[in-house]
Amino acid sequence: MNSYLNIDHISITFPTDNGPLNVLKDVKLEVKQGEFISLIGHSGCGKSTVLNIIAGLLNATEGGVILEGKEVTEPGPDRAVVFQHHSLMPWLSVYDNVCLAVDQLFKKTKSK
Repeated sequence: MNSYLNIDHISITFPTDNGPLNVLKDVKLEVKQGEFISLIGHSGCGKSTVLNIIAGLLNATEGGVILEGKEVTEPGPDRAVVFQHHSLMPWLSVYDNVCLAVDQLFKKTKSK
């Protein structure tokens, strides 16, 4: 069985006032179709950063992500993220925020 998701030696470094901050280093993971996995760790260990790279919201400094045989380089309609905190328009309801995102996605898809 081929990989559904392949996280291939991703690393990410963020610039700070005190110099570069290495957040992830050489992370590898292979997930087969139908497998169920969990990312578990203490606050600040990089779980959300890994998920944001898989979602295409962040680009790894090194390495890459392959999802269903395609390299992840940007957000796409085959992936969705539900944030813990308001990430779009805090004055809108959850439904309206989701509709806003879906409407934007379908406008982009129709123009292609």
